[in-house]
Amino acid sequence: MELQLAHHEGYVLASTSGQIDDAAEQLFRQHLHPLFAERGTKVVLDLSSSPRITSSGVGQLVVLVANANTNGGRIILAGLSPFVAIVLSRSKLDKYFEIAPAVKDAVQLLQE
Repeated sequence: MELQLAHHEGYVLASTSGQIDDAAEQLFRQHLHPLFAERGTKVVLDLSSSPRITSSGVGQLVVLVANANTNGGRIILAGLSPFVAIVLSRSKLDKYFEIAPAVKDAVQLLQE
């Protein structure tokens, strides 16, 4: 898995590519978790280039969102592949995560 960050006015766009798996732990810990040291940080996590996710990857998303929520931040997942959407739906985590169809929709939600 790879992770790229882009800082925009009012939010950070984090884009993953490749399968979201146990490699997410180190990347999220190094690049995303520190963003929530500042209260109110907003992140759009673009998963559109990640066609698959493992149980470990799901766990890392849960930890990331819990960290954001604890520190007054907000994460919106965007561009879920059909496989990732099914995994989150069947595990009922689609109720826990804030999800948008695409990055532009996630940005719009952040601005409301």
